[in-house]
Amino acid sequence: MAIVQFDDGIAMNDATPVDNLFISEYMLRAPGDYVKVYLYALMLCHHPRERQSMEALAKDLDMNSEDLEKAFRYWVREGLVRQTGDNPVRYAVLTASQVAFNRATNPGEQVYNRRFTEEVQRVMGKQVLSFQDLQKIYDWVDVLDLPEEVVIMLLQNERKASKGRVSIAIADSRANEWAKAGVRTVEDVEKMIILGKERERELQKLLARLGQRRAASLDEKELYRKWLDDWGFTAEAVQEACRETTKGTPTMAYLDGILMRQHQMGWHDVKAIQQGMSQQRTVRDFAKQVLQGLGRAGSVPSDDDLGYVIEWQEKGYEDAFVLYAVRAVHRRLNHAGMDEVDNQLSRWVEKGLGSATAVQLEAERTRTRNQFLREVFEKASVDRQRPSENDRNTLNRWEDEYGMSHELILLAAEYAAGRPSPMDAMNLILKDWASQGIHSVDAAQAEHNQHVQAQVKPQTKAPQEEFIRHTDEEWDRASLAAVVDLDGED
Repeated sequence: MAIVQFDDGIAMNDATPVDNLFISEYMLRAPGDYVKVYLYALMLCHHPRERQSMEALAKDLDMNSEDLEKAFRYWVREGLVRQTGDNPVRYAVLTASQVAFNRATNPGEQVYNRRFTEEVQRVMGKQVLSFQDLQKIYDWVDVLDLPEEVVIMLLQNERKASKGRVSIAIADSRANEWAKAGVRTVEDVEKMIILGKERERELQKLLARLGQRRAASLDEKELYRKWLDDWGFTAEAVQEACRETTKGTPTMAYLDGILMRQHQMGWHDVKAIQQGMSQQRTVRDFAKQVLQGLGRAGSVPSDDDLGYVIEWQEKGYEDAFVLYAVRAVHRRLNHAGMDEVDNQLSRWVEKGLGSATAVQLEAERTRTRNQFLREVFEKASVDRQRPSENDRNTLNRWEDEYGMSHELILLAAEYAAGRPSPMDAMNLILKDWASQGIHSVDAAQAEHNQHVQAQVKPQTKAPQEEFIRHTDEEWDRASLAAVVDLDGED
């Protein structure tokens, strides 16, 4: 170990020299992460650490090991890095000035693979490639990781397609397409070329269907590639989606919007699109039917309206069930919306009424009970004709909790007639009978007569006191306990 050395913290306050030549000749065209790798490696050369590894370096740079290795290979091809060891991997970093000096003093030295460069030039024929063009081609190998033989075939294919001069910009787009598709062998290239020709025919057919008989532009080719490769549509599905372009101007841009919505819905083949469109028409038609039932005939369903219908379908609500709710809501409200219908459906489901049949049976049961309650009102001299939900709940208590028959309930109604709150009086009478185990008309009549006789006082007897059963305090407590929900009437 050295007797003297810099403090560990000096690296944070020191500076790493970077040639302007690097900035102007290398940095501007290099991928951002690759520049990061070179600069960090350059700093480590000036301030080395005792222990270094590719794993530690990748962690410091927030990169995975594979991308880090690609970056070093890129700089090796650029001549700014030399690999000096394999196990473990070691690299020597050069400055841009060093590389320029080496080229000046050794003009015969080729930084790039001589055979590959010569083969590229042979394919390009008389077309002169600029330094930037060559760098772009080398990037296909270094950055996109395409094998050299694949790059040669790509250039051959582009020259044949263009019948002369190769556009490096178009070839670059193709290289990125092949890299994304995982092209790595000659066989892969042959498949891509065949696929490319097939897609050219498909795209021409698509443009003709849109009424545009011309060659596809680069942007349109990229759109078509996106639909098939990125979004996963079949060619037949794209053709099927053209049906929707009749609603507007039939262009590739308009079709792109249609396909984006279908992509979001997960419709990527003809069958899925046809089923999806059919479902959408069904949803829209039913939404119109619901709006008509709410008194809004002719209204165009909004996206929110359609959302309610889709949600009801997903919950398994049958159409007849929903329409029952529509009628129920429309009877109560003049300007009801889908939200009120949704609330009505939720209330029914909470009560265990989850189908049209269940609602119909409950409605019939309600009508029957209302009819009986009207008899009760008449017997008890109750001055109303429309039973409420509270009345029906009270009737349920008399039948289920107290075990009273309709005959006994009507008898109690007769006895309660004339009281300030006949329904409360009935409840007290029936509760007394239940506590005494009285469940027949004869027993109830006998109990009532006995109760009346016990309450009679000869010196103060009056006809209106004949049916007194409880004290005034008891009647007050009963009246306060009774709540009649008039707002809940049907």
